[in-house]
Amino acid sequence: MGSEEVPEFLMDEMALITHILDHSTEAAIVLDPLLGICYATASCTQVLGKAPSELFGAAAKSFVHESDVARAIEARVAALSVGHSGPIDLRGLHGDGEYHWFEAEWWRFDEPGSGRQRVVLHLRDIDHRIKTVEALSVSQAQQDRLLQYGAGVTAILSQDSGFLSYVSPSIHHVLGWTQDQISEIPMSRFIHPDDSTAFEQIQSQVLERPNGRAQIELRCRHKSGAWRVVELTLENLISEDADSGLLFYIYDVTDRRQAVDELTRQQRTDSLTGLANRYLLLDRISIGLEGEDQATSNMVLLKCDIDRFGMFNDALGQDVGDDLLREFARRLRALARRLRSLRNAEVTVARLTSDEFALLVSSSDRETLPAEVVEELRQMLLEPFRLQGTEHAVTVCVGVAVAEIDSTAEEMARDASAAMHFAKSTGANQVSYFNRRVREAAIERLETQSDLVRAIDRDELVLHFQPAYDTRTGLLESTEALVRWQHPERGLLGPGYFVPDAESSNRIVELGQWVIDHAAQTAVAWNFDDPSMPRKMWVNVSALQLQSAAFAENLAESLRSAGLTPSAFGIEVTESVLLVSDPQISKTLDDVHESGCSIALDDFGTGYSSLTYLQRYNVDAIKIDQSFVAGLTSDADDASIVVAVNSLGRSLNLSVIAEGVETAGQLDALISMGCTLVSGFGLCRPIPEAELTPLLNVPLEARRIEIDLTDQSTANR
Repeated sequence: MGSEEVPEFLMDEMALITHILDHSTEAAIVLDPLLGICYATASCTQVLGKAPSELFGAAAKSFVHESDVARAIEARVAALSVGHSGPIDLRGLHGDGEYHWFEAEWWRFDEPGSGRQRVVLHLRDIDHRIKTVEALSVSQAQQDRLLQYGAGVTAILSQDSGFLSYVSPSIHHVLGWTQDQISEIPMSRFIHPDDSTAFEQIQSQVLERPNGRAQIELRCRHKSGAWRVVELTLENLISEDADSGLLFYIYDVTDRRQAVDELTRQQRTDSLTGLANRYLLLDRISIGLEGEDQATSNMVLLKCDIDRFGMFNDALGQDVGDDLLREFARRLRALARRLRSLRNAEVTVARLTSDEFALLVSSSDRETLPAEVVEELRQMLLEPFRLQGTEHAVTVCVGVAVAEIDSTAEEMARDASAAMHFAKSTGANQVSYFNRRVREAAIERLETQSDLVRAIDRDELVLHFQPAYDTRTGLLESTEALVRWQHPERGLLGPGYFVPDAESSNRIVELGQWVIDHAAQTAVAWNFDDPSMPRKMWVNVSALQLQSAAFAENLAESLRSAGLTPSAFGIEVTESVLLVSDPQISKTLDDVHESGCSIALDDFGTGYSSLTYLQRYNVDAIKIDQSFVAGLTSDADDASIVVAVNSLGRSLNLSVIAEGVETAGQLDALISMGCTLVSGFGLCRPIPEAELTPLLNVPLEARRIEIDLTDQSTANR
């Protein structure tokens, strides 16, 4: 969905809503006055099973079950009247074709200036909970019918003796006793010791009022020795002209209690691993914070995210991914037992999202606890994970937050999340402790996502181009277009500062299309499709772009509009993109190939299935990863890999580009190995169009500049 299709006044709201809901279980939809969907957050893909692009322009009514439309309209009218309505439960059409139960809330949004009113609809998938409750209700209804026809026990307790003076025959069916047996045992002997005080209190309350009546749930002893949960109704029948006593109605509700307890357990635990979920974790944090002097609190929260989990899941399948999560949970439980044993610590282990886990630890030593728990966690991961008969190394990024004075559970969880995301931004297998720097990074990320919404409209994006040279002719053979952001306050930002945020906020498709459009225009300006000296423009594309069914057609339209021959244009994909299990990606790549554009496999050699991709996809070029080129003159293995990849490419009639040439020594080594296409900072850094234009015909020999490694900043590559 392009930004030009979204009303201007919604832009700030959309960015904030998207950021908040992106990784949550809630989705948000903005409705126009005609009840059309004019915006949907990225989380709709998970919650509704539909991408925002599928929802945009659709009528909200078409989503709601016909039996719930009237209530939905009433809630919307109420929201427009008082500002907010809900929550209500309704059924909505999920992407799987089935109706799911959702908890829905409506909020009014007043358009600044015009006064027009719109509605923001929040949705949370509660299908599992509703269906569990329905199943429980059916079970309870059946039980109630049985109780009505004799499953209960009627008894009278004599206040004088404390024995049951009367008990109905059904006592044998309910508690296993005969009438004679139970009449010889004091009532107090049947009540569980932990429930006796509550029983005595409610008994006293009933006795204080003539005809008083009350109900309690407690445990009674079965003749077998087991404890059964019963619902006990007490009624005061004591009067001066009648037998003294309390009338009891006793119903066995053990099965119902177990079902309710199981429902509660399901609501507070993760179904895949059996660990606590987010709600139970927050409850444990709250209890810990309330139970200690926060000035000396010794509670630490670790959030850890499994590195490359998406790759495991996509490459090996979801079942294997689930096995990995279960094994990870098993090891965390073992770690929790170890911490309880060695440090006398209180530990809660939780699974929060797909591959995000948490450890809440309380112990006596605040100073050393965080570092020691992190070290224990790393030791736990040293043993490889065995998946489908193959051992795999698994690492995590960890965020650590320590309880502070006046901390709340939500704040502590938020701080640990911020630290974890900061750790992930620095690479795999990293640890970050929450501090002011982490907080500032989280705020900066939020601001970046907000600013990015307007960056394209404000013409703040620019392209830099890095050339690749043909070592045989010395001439420029192709260029790679790399996007930069000329931020009005923070200066020129490299893609590492904003592309991840564009992907997480679902703006990458729009951003990628902008890059394609402008790269194609530049290729035309540089006359790249001149048949006497053909050259190629390369652009990087993401998995989200290739998952769009319209990508190939949009690419072709961009080239037609620019007037560029498809053979002068190519897209680069990484192995991580091809690992995504989506048939649409394969179809898109086939369509791109058929259009005449080239496809390059970037960072070749860094994955374990590169050769598979050469067979499966119509790849025209491979780019040797710069990590191998970096060790070319000092590592024999790297040199052997470069020789092998170059030979492989030539045998398959593929173009091979060696990236990351930093020194003259590396360039000479590549030339001696027969590498014909090279690029890197040592030849030319990525530079704007205006700077590269006069260099288009400057031969390679003039670009051989050996750069001091200490000056090689890679921040904006």
